[in-house]
Amino acid sequence: MESTSVLQSFIDYDSSTHFPLENIPFGCFQNKAGETQCCTRIGDFVVNLADIFQMFDGPCFQSLGGKNIFKNSNLNEFASLGKEFRIEARETIQKLFGKANEGNKDALMAAVCPFGDAQMVMPVFIRDYTDFYSSKNHAYNVGCMFRGPDNALQPNWTHLPVGYHGRASSIVIDGTPVRRPKG
Repeated sequence: MESTSVLQSFIDYDSSTHFPLENIPFGCFQNKAGETQCCTRIGDFVVNLADIFQMFDGPCFQSLGGKNIFKNSNLNEFASLGKEFRIEARETIQKLFGKANEGNKDALMAAVCPFGDAQMVMPVFIRDYTDFYSSKNHAYNVGCMFRGPDNALQPNWTHLPVGYHGRASSIVIDGTPVRRPKG
């Protein structure tokens, strides 16, 4: 797979990575001290955002008055700040870890660990959610389980979106073993 990456980082990564400098995902992990903090990933490395928070000097982050929102155990507060904060955070991370900033590599790499050494944890605290049937096939298949094939789709299916209550306990980190009920 050939990379379409335009941005260059001083962190070396394979061109087939899902985490080039253009893709700045946000997550949470347990650091060496056992604290859960916010992070991102570049190549095969996890960047502890709490450790480099002081380098976020754009207008959005300046408005926080020095409050390190990445020291939280989840991303809820960061997510609640809005799109402008996420855009500024991504642009700041891209600038900090860009090839042009290689002079600060040692200071920045102090906040980095190999992905294999990181224990990823649930990035957000989810109280509850509503899910919607995404397609007629989805609604039909679920309807068959409850009402049989003859009455699978309710008459309102074609007139309004159909949602259902989801259980937050069913949301887990990728790779978590899930015991499926039988019967």
